[in-house]
Amino acid sequence: MYIKHKLKNGIELDFDDQNHIYYCNGEKVESVTGICGRGIPKPQLVNWLVYTPIREIKDSINHIMDNGQTLDRVNLERIIHQATNKTEKVKVDAGLVGSVVHGLIEDYLQGKKIPNQSDKAVVNCWNLFLDWWKTQEYQVVELEKKIFSKKHNYAGTLDLVLKDKQGNLVLGDIKTSNHISFDYTLQLNAYKYAYEEETKQKIAKGLIIRLPKKDSKIEVKELPLNKEMFNAFLGAKYMMIAMENNKPKKKPKTIKG
Repeated sequence: MYIKHKLKNGIELDFDDQNHIYYCNGEKVESVTGICGRGIPKPQLVNWLVYTPIREIKDSINHIMDNGQTLDRVNLERIIHQATNKTEKVKVDAGLVGSVVHGLIEDYLQGKKIPNQSDKAVVNCWNLFLDWWKTQEYQVVELEKKIFSKKHNYAGTLDLVLKDKQGNLVLGDIKTSNHISFDYTLQLNAYKYAYEEETKQKIAKGLIIRLPKKDSKIEVKELPLNKEMFNAFLGAKYMMIAMENNKPKKKPKTIKG
């Protein structure tokens, strides 16, 4: 489903919410999260993707051997299949929790009634945010705002634009991850630049509001907003483009006559 958004500078941005793709004047526009995801190496994620299935396979083999079963080809293929599927399920479940929590926060800040939640991870994240928010004195300026930089041709969605007691604008980005990673800083800088480009309003600071799925403590951290970090984001964008434009070409298969 395509949702049309008219920005404050008159630019119309289309968003395919099912595939999470942005379009401007019919042309696909790279997203902030897509650029950071494909343009910045993530060794922690790579290690998790490699070693999680290995641990699952090792545990399953040990279980079979301890129970005196035979480790034949059928069992081995089943173990590999289950380990791969479990890793993918963890990734999907984590994304679903994040989406639900973002939706709850948006509804709450719009004054809507929040229904009871049953998922333990969602409940933990939601309670942490609620407890934190009740201690703050921010005024909500924008919620889930679509942004687009005409100058640098990228788009994205801001979680929160807040106003503090001094009247300063503050970016707030909600995360349900296990830690605050470097690319979050680049994301905030990209959002800041595009928002200022569109609205001509100055962003004073950027906050990551990390809501862990299991821990009992929220992590709210101010990240640096400056030209150096924005240039690093642009560097990630150009790195992504260079890698995708210079992928090794597959050799055509030769058919023996």
